[in-house]
Amino acid sequence: MPLDHRYALTVGCRVSVERSAGLTMVNWNVATLASPEMRRPPEKDASVAFECPRCGKPFVATVESESKARRKRGAYLTIGLLLLLSLLVTLPMAFHIGGQVREENDPSTNPMVVLVPLVAVGVIAGPTFFMAGRRYAGVKKYRLVLPNGKLTALVQGHRFD
Repeated sequence: MPLDHRYALTVGCRVSVERSAGLTMVNWNVATLASPEMRRPPEKDASVAFECPRCGKPFVATVESESKARRKRGAYLTIGLLLLLSLLVTLPMAFHIGGQVREENDPSTNPMVVLVPLVAVGVIAGPTFFMAGRRYAGVKKYRLVLPNGKLTALVQGHRFD
């Protein structure tokens, strides 16, 4: 999904919960709120009010400006790509050095002490950052508006993407 001057809000409202034999099945009604009038703020983050289409509860979300959202998305993608590319170096080195026999009284530090954590970081954090960058839309901080006007982060029965 390309990141441009418009944004969309995805709201999931819980329809039902079915429990049977150690298995819990949750059914969601997912709606995407989008229109040509939903434009990103020009400079700073802005709060946007909306209602759940299914139950009518009022919510507020924070929408980032286009430039800020692009920078964050680019940073996530770059970090993820660099971590994945680092595997092209660290993984073959770990296999090569890991297969060598070390002398019993060798005082030097074992290079595997460094390579194994580097490979682990590349394998775990690389795809995580890359996929987070691909999904990043610049919409955050979904809050429920309470009847007294205060905002709360605890929103039971709803999920947001």
